[in-house]
Amino acid sequence: MKTFIYKGVLLVLAVLVITACENNAEKEKQEFVKSEKIETKIKGEKIKVNSEITCPKCEYKKTEVLPTDVCLLSYTCEKCKTVLHPKSGDCCVFCTYGDVKCPSMQ
Repeated sequence: MKTFIYKGVLLVLAVLVITACENNAEKEKQEFVKSEKIETKIKGEKIKVNSEITCPKCEYKKTEVLPTDVCLLSYTCEKCKTVLHPKSGDCCVFCTYGDVKCPSMQ
C-alpha cells in the first residue's frame, strides 16, 4: 500500500515539474518576442510587429506586440495605471505613443 502511495506522489510531482517547465518555456518565448524588433510579411509587405509604447505621464516604456487585426483604442500603463487613448487624427495608441505605428498605418 505504501508503494502505491509513493508512486502516486511521485507521479503528481512529475506532472507539477513538467507543467512548471512548460509554463517557463512559454514565458521565455513571449519575452523573446516582445524584446526583439520582429518583422513579418502581411500581404507581401514587411511589417514590424513590435512597438515600444511610452507613457506620456511617467515616461515608462514597454515593448508590446502589435495587434494585426484591430486598432488598440486604449492602453493602461503598467507603472502608473494611466489609461492612454489615441490623439485626434491617430487610429490607435501605437500611432500616438509607440515608436512603430500599427500595421494598418505602416
